[in-house]
Amino acid sequence: MVTDAASEYFAWRHFHPRQAEDPRAVWGAAWLAGGRAALRDSARVVELVPLLAQLLVLLEDGRIEALGRNMDHRPLPAAWLDDDEDECRVSW
Repeated sequence: MVTDAASEYFAWRHFHPRQAEDPRAVWGAAWLAGGRAALRDSARVVELVPLLAQLLVLLEDGRIEALGRNMDHRPLPAAWLDDDEDECRVSW
């Protein structure tokens, strides 16, 4: 796969030897190649939009949860402060 502009130019020149002498053809091919590259890049961005939207929802959920916890100034119940593990066990 061609990775940089210089190698793309020489690849195009290899397949279009007569057009490589015409500056209008070179500029036209460069314009089309730039358009194709822009479309490829924008297609990649479009693929990221749903992922970014999900990340935003997760961040907002975490922020809202943190705000709710910060606004809650009630004292913790004494049972939560007790570290006795036997109280939490369920026996049948």
